[in-house]
Amino acid sequence: MKSKLSWTMVCIVALCSCDRDKSRPASSRPSTSADSDLLDLRPRAPLALERTIHIVDYPLKIRVPEQWMLNYGGVNILEGPTPNGPLSDGRIHLIVSRQGPISKVVLDSLKPASRPATAPSFELEEMRMLGKMKVYERRSVQPAAAGVPAMMKWTIGVYQTLDNENVRLYQISFLDLTREHFEKDRQLLEAIVKSLDLADETPDAIK
Repeated sequence: MKSKLSWTMVCIVALCSCDRDKSRPASSRPSTSADSDLLDLRPRAPLALERTIHIVDYPLKIRVPEQWMLNYGGVNILEGPTPNGPLSDGRIHLIVSRQGPISKVVLDSLKPASRPATAPSFELEEMRMLGKMKVYERRSVQPAAAGVPAMMKWTIGVYQTLDNENVRLYQISFLDLTREHFEKDRQLLEAIVKSLDLADETPDAIK
């Protein structure tokens, strides 16, 4: 009787051991935040404006950091990385467009308030001359709403007189620029905008 009982116990122990040795399915635990974090490939400040881009079919040129480029297509996009832009590479985008001829009444109606930009101010509205053309720059803040952070509306319009009644508008607008990003990279972004100048009128200048 004792031998039968002993044999039964051995079999039970063996079966339990087999259960423990069975392979278990791989864990479906989601990856940690460290695994899913984007790499920070943004350039380090300060960035120099080492490259001059001559805008094809526009009488304008602009100075930008070395890695920036202008992509031509249905929509012309000026883009490049900044030290505090969105991850992973800090790249931001500006739309480059033109309109016209349009009535000179549009230009005559622009009467910006005297609001020079100061260090703590995000708002700007001014008119200045660029050769014989007029530059109208306007910058304002859209408040945060519905989970979207406060955004900058920043547009630079260059008006070229065609005749007594018509002008052509060349325009550069920042796309999806947050107020936080603007504040951190303000010096660089304002330097890029201020570098806008008349293009050389030689064929070699168009690149």
